[in-house]
Amino acid sequence: MLAAKEEQLREFQEEMAALKENLLEDDKEPCCLPQRSVPKDTCRLYRGNDQIMTNLEQWAKQQKVANEKLGNQLREQVKYIAKLSGEKESFLLLYTRIKKDSHSQVTHTPSVLGQF
Repeated sequence: MLAAKEEQLREFQEEMAALKENLLEDDKEPCCLPQRSVPKDTCRLYRGNDQIMTNLEQWAKQQKVANEKLGNQLREQVKYIAKLSGEKESFLLLYTRIKKDSHSQVTHTPSVLGQF
């Protein structure tokens, strides 16, 4: 899930870079200067593009924070799994020792019973 979010973030960043590039190219051509007679729709489009870029940047920041939080949670879970695996190994060793000790007592028991 984290990888998918990171990929989506990269795609949006690439799209944002392309939009910025287009905006910079368009800025080279005077648009909204009072001495030019440019339709107001064009200026509105530029403002709309700016708003889209702002929203996209904000979304990217939010995704980054969410991804970092998710990454921290995953790291904590990995630590917990490692701890549980260690405890499991300890219990397995303890079980093996107990089983071995109980078998050694059983092997001595018949000789004691044979004396009766």
